[in-house]
Amino acid sequence: YPEGIEAGSRLDFKDTKRAAGPIILYLLCGIGDALYQSMAYWIIGALTNDNQKLSRYAGFYKGMQSFGAAIAWQLDIKVVTLNQIIANWVLFGASVPPMLYVIWRIKNHSEDQSIEAESADAYVEKEENLKA
Repeated sequence: YPEGIEAGSRLDFKDTKRAAGPIILYLLCGIGDALYQSMAYWIIGALTNDNQKLSRYAGFYKGMQSFGAAIAWQLDIKVVTLNQIIANWVLFGASVPPMLYVIWRIKNHSEDQSIEAESADAYVEKEENLKA
């Protein structure tokens, strides 16, 4: 610890020498979380156009997120902070390959659109046949 600062002493944001680093780190963590959440919702939204499926996907995602938050809250009480950081990076690293796989498998349009388009084309063709 720097001279004149006791281990475990509270951090005051007005003490700019001590607070600048943690504040910047906290802001960067928030930005990183926002980017990751935005990408997750983009992936979920790009999977299908069916509202029922999207609501299930989003519900499952939010459920897993809440489950993780409940576990993290308990771990915060019982586990050393460095071990938590290591676990977070391991989980993040493990989530990247499946996430990239899903991203590369996303099509420009979903199968739901092509089925709707086919049924619309069939409807138009049927109407034209009835008129003729």
